[in-house]
Amino acid sequence: MFYLVVSTVIVLLVMVFFMVFSFFFFLQWLAEEDILFTTVKEGTVKTIMRGKSFDRFVMAFAGYHLNDPTKLWYDAEYAEWEVLYHGDKHGKEKEPEDKHYDTRPLFLRHLGLYWVGWPWANNVYVYAFEWNETYTNEEGKEKVLPRAEATDFIYVADFTYAIVTGEAETNDRLPTDELTLVTVAIRNPYRALFSGEDWMRRVTSAINRHVRSFVGNMKFQNLISTTKENWTDFSKPVIKLSDKLPDDDEGKPPFGLHGRYGVEIRTADLQTIELSGMAKKEHQEAATMEYTATQKAAATRLTGQAEADVIEMKGDKEASALDKRLKVIKEHGSTGELLAQLDAMQESSKGPGNTVIWANNPFVPLTGMSKLEKGGEKK
Repeated sequence: MFYLVVSTVIVLLVMVFFMVFSFFFFLQWLAEEDILFTTVKEGTVKTIMRGKSFDRFVMAFAGYHLNDPTKLWYDAEYAEWEVLYHGDKHGKEKEPEDKHYDTRPLFLRHLGLYWVGWPWANNVYVYAFEWNETYTNEEGKEKVLPRAEATDFIYVADFTYAIVTGEAETNDRLPTDELTLVTVAIRNPYRALFSGEDWMRRVTSAINRHVRSFVGNMKFQNLISTTKENWTDFSKPVIKLSDKLPDDDEGKPPFGLHGRYGVEIRTADLQTIELSGMAKKEHQEAATMEYTATQKAAATRLTGQAEADVIEMKGDKEASALDKRLKVIKEHGSTGELLAQLDAMQESSKGPGNTVIWANNPFVPLTGMSKLEKGGEKK
């Protein structure tokens, strides 16, 4: 009987554990389908709709909270749904923990789930989004990857986008293509998603306008130089677009990309500058020809120098040898002269078909070092 009771308890415990596990698994499945619950990736926000109207945001971003007008911590000094750092209001000496702004039930917090609402009333907002990213190909070169997807979140953490500017003319009328990498953070998701305009398109247009102006004021050679001032002159005005746009109405806020679309540009780097179209092809051909000509000229100089060095070395060796031979001739008189003659005959006779005819001893008089005895003759 005891063993039966124990067995029954064990079976019941296993069943309970299995049911609890299945329940949690079922909740995760519902969250993946955005039914009743959802999950939020760190550094992003999801939009909860009531029918076709905006209801609220849910955000996962450590150290930051949304200025939610329905919460006790709402601060009218900031815009509704502004992304705020905890230190902005409470000071940086002792910042409150993230759970201070997390009003989810404890079990949802532990499961990493957020309440969406009943399926017939609430849903997660999905919208079409187009942007460019960069990737490194097999050759190690950075390439642009255009993206266009339906997405259900928006980044509030820093994210880097690629802005492509085509056919921008330099001061010396050369067409160029530019790649600018900008790090963007959404500081107000409501303005970004519901301002009536595509925030990514507005950011792209503002940056392209600046790139064309920047390129148009510089000659190509100056543009591709690595002068530090060039990049400072480029990046600072792009970052300032967050606070002010060229077409802002001075007396009517909001101002800049931040005020209008809730977007803050954190960094801007002009990554690549290339000639475009036929100019690129012609420039590459000219550069190749210049390189080839330079290499040929260098090779010619090296060959000429080598030949000159060889001639110089031969001359030095022959002069040294001549000095030694003259010294021998001088020391040994007629015997030395005879040795010089014999060496000359031997050198001249080298090679097939060479014949030396020696009459009247022509070499000794040329040395100027001795005179032939009268009547003497060598054959």
